[in-house]
Amino acid sequence: MNNKVLVIGADHHNTLGIVESLGQKGVKSYVLIVADIKTSFVLKSKYVIDGWICPSPNCVVDEMLKHFSDSINKTIVYSSYDNVSSVLDASADSLEKYFILPVTNEKGSLEHKMSKEYMSELAREVGLSVPRTWMVSDGIIPNDIEYPCITKAISSVEGSKKNIKICQSREDLETFFVKTEHCPIIQIQKFISKEYEFQFLGCSLNNGEHVIISGRTHIDRPNGIDNTFFLKFDKVEPEFNETLKKAEEFIKRTGYSGTFSIEFLKDKNNGNHYFTETNFRNDGNAICQTAAGMNIPYIYYLYYSGGDWQKELSASTIKTTYLMPEIYYFKCMLKREFPFREWLQNYKKTTCFITYFKNDTKPFWGSLWNEFKISLGNKLKIN
Repeated sequence: MNNKVLVIGADHHNTLGIVESLGQKGVKSYVLIVADIKTSFVLKSKYVIDGWICPSPNCVVDEMLKHFSDSINKTIVYSSYDNVSSVLDASADSLEKYFILPVTNEKGSLEHKMSKEYMSELAREVGLSVPRTWMVSDGIIPNDIEYPCITKAISSVEGSKKNIKICQSREDLETFFVKTEHCPIIQIQKFISKEYEFQFLGCSLNNGEHVIISGRTHIDRPNGIDNTFFLKFDKVEPEFNETLKKAEEFIKRTGYSGTFSIEFLKDKNNGNHYFTETNFRNDGNAICQTAAGMNIPYIYYLYYSGGDWQKELSASTIKTTYLMPEIYYFKCMLKREFPFREWLQNYKKTTCFITYFKNDTKPFWGSLWNEFKISLGNKLKIN
């Protein structure tokens, strides 16, 4: 197994999670951080052999070809950033001589498959429930929209979380289109009153020939619109088996190879599992798999480096794991999203953090310092 590893992503716990997972198995990584910054907390990890920073996804391909040129033992690439996944797929012809890429079996199609329109259609085809959906490209709001509804960018490559808004009425939705900077196409879905959110986490090998789903997260965040929060990760219970099979079929039909997450809401009124989206990259919560006993990035590495991935998979076990995004979750508590007592109770249950690792603490302190500088800068601006 002479293959090098290259992890590409933002200066974010998502990227760090891959580095830490591989590092725990003795596999050190090269890391390319895509961000307009001077220093990176991820690059402080003791599991990083060497690392570079480039300001935007547009320079990723040139940076990769500058540092790697082994066509015999190709470098295995991991992506933790949607925009990077799209660039890798679009540039597969020039990269595949030297790299094993997290792309699909249809070159140049990943960005299309990352669109929420494609995902919703495919989800329905495999039998998954999808909230009633409308696509708006001209700002003209259909008359049959059901309220409350939620807006999203058609693609995470084209838009951001700034495009997410819960609208209680047509007036709210009209205000969103007039006053919000949004991507050209907006997906509008009927808002589901959720009991909780959950994800299936795993990886797909050889364009869906083997789909490995390690378990499911349980995220109870009543006041938030993203799933960065304290969560429980465990085996998939029997009541989720039907949804699990359909999720596996979804991944197979995309022809994707790489780590992924597939997200759902459980309706608190009827108990239905509603598909929301798939991330064709490593998920920000994915480190919980490693802590639970199944190291998905390492299994992926073994498969493409000729190692005994099946032995590693069969030896893997999933134990109940509680993940805390420690810095972000503490900030949520300070903003009174939940009381200190709840934070303390969950802290005592936590078995895995998102940036703090006992055997590799420098990234955590670097991340904490970054948060301090950002908070201080914002305070100075206000004053």
